[in-house]
Amino acid sequence: MPVELVFDHLASGEHGISDTEALARRRIHGRNAVSSQRPPSCFMLFLSIIPNPFNILLVFLAIINAAMPPPNWVRFAVLMIMVLISCVVRFWQEYQSGMAVFRLQSSITSKFRVRRPPCNSTSTDKQQHSLNEITVAGGDLVPGDVVILVPGAVVPADCLILESSFLRISQSTWTGESEPVLKVKGSNDLKDEFSLFDLGNLALMGTSIVSGHGTGLVLRTGDDVLIATMTKEIEKKRQPNSFQKGIRNVTWMLIGFMVVMVPIVLCISGKTTGDWANAALFSISVAVGLVPEMLPAIVNANLAQGAHQLSKKRAIVKRLDCVQNLGAMTVLCSDKTGTLTRDELSVHRYTDAMGEDSLDVIELAKVDSSIQGDSGNNMDRAILNCQLPDGGEIPVAHYDKVQAVPFDFGRRRSGCIVRGITGNNLLIIKGAFDEVLSLCSSMRFRGKSEHLDHEVRRQLSQQATRMSKQGHRVILVATRNLGKPRLVDDLELGTLEMGMTVEGMISFVDPPKDDAKDAVARLTGLGVRVKVLTGDSLPVALNVCSSLELIQRGDAIEEDAEAITGPDLAALEGSDEFDLAVERCTVFAKVTPKQKSMIVTSLQKAGHCVGMLGDGINDCIALRDADVGISVGSGAGVAKDCADLILTEKGLSIVVQSVTLGRITHGNTIKYLKMVASSNFGNVFSIVAASAWLPFTPMMSIQLLAQNLLYDISQIAIPWDRVDDEYLREPRRWNAMDIFRFVIVLGPTSSVIDICTYLLGWFYYGVKSTNDKQAVKLFQTHWFLQGLLTQTLIVHLLRTAKIPFVQSRAAPILVFSTASIMIIGFILPWVPAFRPAFSFAQPAPSFVGFLAAELLAYAIEVQLVKMLYIQVFGTWL
Repeated sequence: MPVELVFDHLASGEHGISDTEALARRRIHGRNAVSSQRPPSCFMLFLSIIPNPFNILLVFLAIINAAMPPPNWVRFAVLMIMVLISCVVRFWQEYQSGMAVFRLQSSITSKFRVRRPPCNSTSTDKQQHSLNEITVAGGDLVPGDVVILVPGAVVPADCLILESSFLRISQSTWTGESEPVLKVKGSNDLKDEFSLFDLGNLALMGTSIVSGHGTGLVLRTGDDVLIATMTKEIEKKRQPNSFQKGIRNVTWMLIGFMVVMVPIVLCISGKTTGDWANAALFSISVAVGLVPEMLPAIVNANLAQGAHQLSKKRAIVKRLDCVQNLGAMTVLCSDKTGTLTRDELSVHRYTDAMGEDSLDVIELAKVDSSIQGDSGNNMDRAILNCQLPDGGEIPVAHYDKVQAVPFDFGRRRSGCIVRGITGNNLLIIKGAFDEVLSLCSSMRFRGKSEHLDHEVRRQLSQQATRMSKQGHRVILVATRNLGKPRLVDDLELGTLEMGMTVEGMISFVDPPKDDAKDAVARLTGLGVRVKVLTGDSLPVALNVCSSLELIQRGDAIEEDAEAITGPDLAALEGSDEFDLAVERCTVFAKVTPKQKSMIVTSLQKAGHCVGMLGDGINDCIALRDADVGISVGSGAGVAKDCADLILTEKGLSIVVQSVTLGRITHGNTIKYLKMVASSNFGNVFSIVAASAWLPFTPMMSIQLLAQNLLYDISQIAIPWDRVDDEYLREPRRWNAMDIFRFVIVLGPTSSVIDICTYLLGWFYYGVKSTNDKQAVKLFQTHWFLQGLLTQTLIVHLLRTAKIPFVQSRAAPILVFSTASIMIIGFILPWVPAFRPAFSFAQPAPSFVGFLAAELLAYAIEVQLVKMLYIQVFGTWL
């Protein structure tokens, strides 16, 4: 379709639309932001939280309770309330996090220049007026706006290219192709099958401008853009992370317990009592007893507490699951610039081709950097800020701008064409050493041009390598006299760049951050291996990493087994050697966005829990694929969309604190799960033993449910508990087999004391028959007291691998909650008003002494079992 028809359709033109018209269209089209970049509605957020494996399990048990004749609506209500509490806790935290992220993104809104017709112009005389540009927020763009496209920016809407000059756009976020695509004005020669990404005159929202300049006519904004549908697809493609896999495995473990134990209890109880209906009801109670009712609520409360603590450390949690994934992280893939280094480039030295200081080199570089303007990078800014050693300004000869050649990541150089006082055009190129040197056939030394032979090339390369090994980033500056003034296009430029003259080289320094070395050492001490993924050259990356002691040395690059470049890595793709190289190497230089994702995926296949720290649009795929994606508040919007955790400041020190908090969260969650699962299994084990021996039910269903609920309530303070320092020293992951082993060993341990209570009831109190209903109630009440008090007290022994109260003390709030529940549970049977509701009998006074002895004996027993368990398996929690 001709551009003129598009202008007519949008009632716009090459000068754009007026402010009044833009405001009117904004009312129609709304804010230019896709729904995924806005907080979801409360209703949709709550719906997304419900389908949690633990919630589904509790809902299933609740339905069974309601369906069994007669329906047990009390138990149904209790289970559903537990699900509701879990959902509300998670909803509130994720809602707060979502709003915090939205506010953060809103506070750093990207600005764009758009064209506006002069105020006194009409549609017929616009061509007679000069262009008028204003700056607006990206969220305020509307269809019909003409937006200025500059390097480094993210395309703010779906745009039709109106003008272009060496305009190259990276579509890697959506296509996975690392090579930037040239965008030009005009029609397209298309194949029978094509996608919108194949259109050379279309720039889509979310793609990034790598180099060049251009203008675009905004076609679609907000949820009408292509990225709106593709973002949904990206979310669908997210693979289960480490935490989600662990939750799923633990859920299946609990279901397996139910499948095995419930039929056993049903058969034993039914044959013993002869009352199969009551046995069926009791077996359902056992199923409820096996599943920790408060597990979803406790897990979400732990995650919410971790997210709250992270917010105090200047980190915003977008997805609660990432809190525990931080604690499980074994590998952190990180960029170099701004994370390990200060991202504050400064010119270190400028020399001619033979290594002598030369003002001519920095002068030519300043000419090009000034012409690059807004599209300039950090190096351009460092060059423009460069001064003489005495602080004076470097004199720059006057040149008239003819044409800018923006920096291109593929060509790894920028340039410009200028006209000097002679009237001839001069092409100035500056960029990566190897790429620029390959274009040169001569060099300038002391004002004279000399042939660039093999020996001089070797000396230049040695000089550049020497500086790179010292941590300096090196660029080469070259020129060529073009003769008569004229403009060149993208294709002709490649020809004109051949046969250039080396003017000299410039070295830059970007010093490591003050806290980077300490942060790397602390992460290593925490069992997290840091891998650096950078687009910089290998010598520079090696120097920085060796100074931070990430690798042993920064020299002997060719033999260094700890580093690899993107091209070398590409040669290994599709083979086992690729995975071996990823596992072995610490430094990855000159890697593409697709390779970053492949590195993350390879590490995950090897069993690692992988974190990815990045803030650029080229990091998006890797951020999405990682178990925990970490971005920065000042990073690209698409990167923040793909991240799980957003740091308000870029640096590894915050990540170190986040890892520690993640392990505290994981530790407190595992404490609860192991304690309550082993306790519940012990109760079931005791019930099975009692059902095979006693002619009556050892505990009423309502008593069993009350005991479980009181115990669970005592655990509400777990998220605020302390975690031993030893536990924080290595990554922690969900391990269903470890939990299974813990439950199998510790569960029967509690049954020893339960059986002691049975023996007391049978032999000392003489409860041997169902005929004496009051005696049976006494037996059941005694076991209720002993069961509740022992499993609540034992929290303090199970929460630590150390000796409780001596080497490790619980947080005061946990001490208070457990003590309170023990007091309430002990008093409950003694209060006449509560006895009928729970089928209690008044406990025998003599049982109080036996109970105290049982508590002491159980504490000693568990401590001995714990010591043996740690000696055999080498771990506790």
